[in-house]
Amino acid sequence: MRRTVIIEISIVAALALAFVASMRVRAPHVDFALAGVAFVLVFASAGRSRRIWHVAPPPAPDTRSAWTLAGGFTLLALVVVAATGVVIARVSGMPLAPRFLNWHFVIAAMVYPLWGLLQQYIFQFYLFGRLLQVVSLRIAIPILGCAFAAVHFPRWPVMLATLVAGAVWSLCYFRSRRLLPIAISHGLLGAALHYWVLDHDLIGTWLPR
Repeated sequence: MRRTVIIEISIVAALALAFVASMRVRAPHVDFALAGVAFVLVFASAGRSRRIWHVAPPPAPDTRSAWTLAGGFTLLALVVVAATGVVIARVSGMPLAPRFLNWHFVIAAMVYPLWGLLQQYIFQFYLFGRLLQVVSLRIAIPILGCAFAAVHFPRWPVMLATLVAGAVWSLCYFRSRRLLPIAISHGLLGAALHYWVLDHDLIGTWLPR
């Protein structure tokens, strides 16, 4: 199994690198379409993924630890993201209201976890289990953090945030094997990063004009 996993990971990595290098700027619908294709392929191999995770170290006996770890990290990260948004607004001389009082943020925070669930399913359920067949946990988690960051290239602020968050989410999944806590964390932090730090109205971008 280890040899086939190495081949599989190598093919996925080569395709991902080729895509990122050739499409540095892409429309949101392209990301959605590609993620959908990736989800279908990953879902088709779900049986193999379950068998791979079956031979991995067992999760922590207390499944509440997933919500505790993800929730604690999310709250801390939200404070950091909010503080960063305030600093950027003050330095640039821009008002705070468009960043923090846009009601579209509430909608984005409810919708974004679905996008987070899709990404976490691909990275955690599919990729993480295969990495553990090749490298140790201490190496697999940083690799996943780098992978999360790489797919957001060349948006450097997002890459920096997902480098850290991707590693924490992976640790959380390893301890619990639960996707929902990290999908919600992913959605809340993603929405906060776009609205509070980047001053980017996701809903305004998605809605037709």
